Amino acid sequence: MLKLFTSISLLFLIAIIGFATSKVNAQVDRFIANDNGVVKDTKTGLEWLPGPDRNTNWYEAIRWVENLTVDGGGWRMPTLKELSSLYEKGSGTRNMTPLLETTGSWVWSGETKSSSKTWFFHFFNGNKRWGPRSYSKGGRVFAVWSQK
Repeated sequence: MLKLFTSISLLFLIAIIGFATSKVNAQVDRFIANDNGVVKDTKTGLEWLPGPDRNTNWYEAIRWVENLTVDGGGWRMPTLKELSSLYEKGSGTRNMTPLLETTGSWVWSGETKSSSKTWFFHFFNGNKRWGPRSYSKGGRVFAVWSQK
C-alpha cells in the first residue's frame, strides 16, 4: 500500500513540475497553447512549434528545427501524416487551429522525394505536394515533438 501511495505521489509531483515549466495561454478545441509558443494537440499527443512567419525554403526550415532548444530540444520536421492531422477545413484562415495561425499557405515536411525535392502540405486545400527545396514563396516551417 505504501509503495502504491509513493508511486502515485511521485506521478503527481512529476505532473506538477511539468505544468510549472510552461503556462497555458489559450485553448481552442483540442489544441492548448503554452506561453513558450508550443501548441499541444490533445488528440494526437503531438506538440507543435510554428517557425518564423516568413517565406522559408526547406534548407532554412531544417536548420531552424535542428537548432531549436525550446523545452530541451528534440524537435524534428513533421511527416505528411502529422501535418495532415492539423488540417481542419473551415478552421481559422488557413484550415488549421488559429493557435498555429500563419500567413503562409503550405508547410514543409521532413519527407524527401529526391535529393533536391521535398514534400509539403498545402493548408488551403489539404493537398500533399512536392517541390524544390530552394523554393520558399508561401512556405513555412513547423517543428513537431512527440513522446516515443
